[in-house]
Amino acid sequence: MTEYEVPARVTSSRSVWPVLLSLLLIVALAGTGYAGWRLWQQRAATEETVAAQDTLLRRLSRQLGDASAEIQQLRQRQSDVTEAARRNTDTLGSLASRADDADATLARINTTIQGGRSRAQLVAVEQLLLIANERARLAHDAKGAADALSLAQDRLGALAEPQLFAIRESLATERGALQALPGVDLEASALSLSALIRRAPQFPQRSRTPAQTSVVDSGPSRDLKPAGDSSAWSRGWSSFREVLGAVFILRRNDKPVDRLLPPEQEVLVGQLLLMKLETARAALLSHQTGVMRATIEDVEGFLDDYYRSDDPAVLGARAELDRLQSLDLDPPLPELGRSLGLLRAYLDATPR
Repeated sequence: MTEYEVPARVTSSRSVWPVLLSLLLIVALAGTGYAGWRLWQQRAATEETVAAQDTLLRRLSRQLGDASAEIQQLRQRQSDVTEAARRNTDTLGSLASRADDADATLARINTTIQGGRSRAQLVAVEQLLLIANERARLAHDAKGAADALSLAQDRLGALAEPQLFAIRESLATERGALQALPGVDLEASALSLSALIRRAPQFPQRSRTPAQTSVVDSGPSRDLKPAGDSSAWSRGWSSFREVLGAVFILRRNDKPVDRLLPPEQEVLVGQLLLMKLETARAALLSHQTGVMRATIEDVEGFLDDYYRSDDPAVLGARAELDRLQSLDLDPPLPELGRSLGLLRAYLDATPR
């Protein structure tokens, strides 16, 4: 470097500074203008926002006034509703009190009605027990008495009253005692006797045995001998016939066999048999065991005396009579008064 170059650099640096300052001034002015423009825009936006908020505040103020009026109206309405609710509450309280009184009255009426119905049912059960005792004591009808006890037991069960348990237990015991009795089918037995009565006229009666069993004709007898009389077989046959002729004599008899009774008396025997069977059937239906057994024994002796004992029809009749004679038409019935006594005691102790 020479001494002539240094001043040139100094001159050059001095000429740059004004340019830089001008550029800085321009940039500062531009920034200031931009900042002012931004401030102006923000102010305008703020004024618009304030105006909008002022408009919104005025609108909200009007809406608040309307809401206050509506709230006042609602308060008035609420006061009216509260007053109406209070009146309704008083009315409901009065109605509830009346309903309680009505329920109490209905409960008393229901108790009275139920008590009356229960007592009527118990009176009906008492009648059934009386019927059962009458069927057992007077008619000796074990089945009818058991049916009456069964109906009484069903009616007591429908009442569902715990205090009636002892009566129901006694009824079950009496009904079981009746069902344990030996059953006799009177209808079937009476039908068997009716069938015997219908078949009795066909029973064969006994006949008299004749003195000589049989008689043969006296006509010429044929000599049944094969051809060739001189043969040994013919001689043997002739000897055999002579021996048979010495032992048996066959004769023919065209007269009828004598009977034990004449025809008119045979009809009387048949009528007597029918009468005895009718008596046995009447005794069977009236539950007279002794009379029935004695009559059946008489019928069997009558069959032995006047009818053929080897005939199948007579043998079948004897077997049926033996079966009927073993029946017990009047077995001792159990006592049925305990349940009736318990029921009457319960009715006496229950207020009407």
